[in-house]
Amino acid sequence: MKVFVLTLVLILAMVLSGCNLPLEKVVTPVPATQMPSTQIPPTTPPEPTVMVAATAVPEIVHKDLPGSPIGKTTQFQTVNDQTNENTAGQKKAFGGDDFKNGKYERPFDQNMNYLPLVDLKLVQLNRVDPLWVYVLFKVNQPLTSSQNVKTNFMVEIDTDLDNRGNLLIITGMPKDTKWSTQSVVILTNPDLNVGGQKVVKPDPTLSEGRGYFEEMFNDGKGNDPDLAWSRLSKVDPSVVEIAFKNTLTGGEKGKFIWLPWADVGMVDWSMFEFNDHFTLEQAGSPIKDDTINYPLKALWGVDNTCRIPSGFTTPTGSMPGICDNYDPAPSQGPVPEIPHIPGIQVPG
Repeated sequence: MKVFVLTLVLILAMVLSGCNLPLEKVVTPVPATQMPSTQIPPTTPPEPTVMVAATAVPEIVHKDLPGSPIGKTTQFQTVNDQTNENTAGQKKAFGGDDFKNGKYERPFDQNMNYLPLVDLKLVQLNRVDPLWVYVLFKVNQPLTSSQNVKTNFMVEIDTDLDNRGNLLIITGMPKDTKWSTQSVVILTNPDLNVGGQKVVKPDPTLSEGRGYFEEMFNDGKGNDPDLAWSRLSKVDPSVVEIAFKNTLTGGEKGKFIWLPWADVGMVDWSMFEFNDHFTLEQAGSPIKDDTINYPLKALWGVDNTCRIPSGFTTPTGSMPGICDNYDPAPSQGPVPEIPHIPGIQVPG
């Protein structure tokens, strides 16, 4: 009986304790109009990425290619220039350097080491072709004899006959005997101040003006992609050729003065004319007898000739630096070239 009573008491206690368990809290939904104002706003979608298409560089298309110089011997203008191989061992020029008249015979580095690929021996100009003017530069050694000297060949042109150069046509060393516009540049002088106060001759005070600096043409880039070309000669390994359209110089009957250069040391062509930017003391001299200014200093690695009229034979007024005799000598002939059809035009 006691066991029964005890069991009944335990069951009753368990029932009563179950009645005291916590009730689950009932959550009443809050209307949308009563939502707290601190809720996170919706995320703004990212702006679409704009893809900018690369502008295609237009391909340069060449149509007019030079051929080769043509004409009789008397139709070539030939300028002979002295060379310095006989005095190179003595680290001096044979002569011919005339700083006061802008005539330089400086095919040496600043240690007076001889640079035969900068030493002009002969230069010719031919304008028989109805479209092209050719300039041939012959140096004192085959151009393939040294890969270390990167000579620039240039022709400076005075188109208005005021003794101030207007154009500088430049080529680096051509790669082969095929005509190419690579490394061919034409610079102009829009300030019209080449020559400074006293053309050709040194100015009383050093110039701060710019010489040639504005590009008209650079490797086919310009108004005419075929304006100027260069190549190695096909028959003479010591000759570089430049061809440019005669539209630069007034056409077939144009009159101009031309001045050829070989240059490896003075490649800042905004310094033209050099004797307006350096004194003789600063420039130095290749002539050992000039004990005050020898050796070369700031002005080195250049060779040029006298200035040559083309299209006219009688200079008018004062034209300093003009060659005494610019006609071809009877014994001089053009550097042989393969015959061509003048003004070759590529179809297309």
